[in-house]
Amino acid sequence: MNGVSVEFGKVDVLGLNQIDLNLPADDPRTWLALKKARDGRGAQFTPRIGVGAPVWGVKAWCGKVYPVGTQARDFLFHYSRQFNSIELNTTHYHIPDEATVTRWRETTPNGFKFNVKFLQDVSHRRPLAANAALTREFVARIMGLEDRLGLSFIQLPPAFSPSELPELKNFIAQLPVDFPLAVEVRHPDFFVDHRLSPRLFDLLSETEKFVVITDVAGRRDVLHTSLPGARVMVRFIGNDLHPTDDTRIVDWAQRLHTWLNLGLEQVEFFVHEPEDRATPEVIARFVDKMNQECGVALSKWVPYETETQLSLLNL
Repeated sequence: MNGVSVEFGKVDVLGLNQIDLNLPADDPRTWLALKKARDGRGAQFTPRIGVGAPVWGVKAWCGKVYPVGTQARDFLFHYSRQFNSIELNTTHYHIPDEATVTRWRETTPNGFKFNVKFLQDVSHRRPLAANAALTREFVARIMGLEDRLGLSFIQLPPAFSPSELPELKNFIAQLPVDFPLAVEVRHPDFFVDHRLSPRLFDLLSETEKFVVITDVAGRRDVLHTSLPGARVMVRFIGNDLHPTDDTRIVDWAQRLHTWLNLGLEQVEFFVHEPEDRATPEVIARFVDKMNQECGVALSKWVPYETETQLSLLNL
């Protein structure tokens, strides 16, 4: 797997101090949607908190995330023992064969989730519902992940505007009713004061689909706080350990704490950093803050260097 581009909304370091990077206030519709979800399920419920990266094939992580000398074929095994979720972008470019899906499922432990990006031959062709056979093939294949499937997500192109929402409605109608889909839009007309437009919000609410929230410095308009359902995927685009990465992570932990208390059932939080250099460190910071804020016990990544040093000290 290769890293994904972080050019969307990218700004230079000097520009970061000129941007308001605070999270906007909640959309009131979010509170209503979360309350509805909470009221509709049993009292005993443990929310799912997934944390990870957009890639596992980073050779530079050997000796840090992976043991020194780890071969590429074993990266996923070690990644899935360090983090409990992955934003799976390779599926955007081709449908994996059945053997690959089986290997992914069998390589990873219970509780690990693949959050699968929809095939671009579907998401970036017009109309959306035109490739019905390809959509069925894609869905059937990734359903082979079974309990390892988290949220699938479709990233619609920047030119996809509110006028094309009937296409999205027809596309969703092709999917299995219980298929876990989150939708990411980028056209400015979908956002008003950091909230999703009513038509899109209502469509996702009525079809029981979810949203992707992208937090990136150069496109603050797309940073919305509208949850039409009780699951969400957050794509956090950092800036190589700039101090604002830390303050934004703290803000997200606090906001997710609020949403979890209101009734959020599932969050999948993915950290993007330039060339994925600092991704593990930012994930570790997020896990620390979530454990502190929410009283949960997410496993924290421990660098292999540190493990080696500790074992030597204990000799």
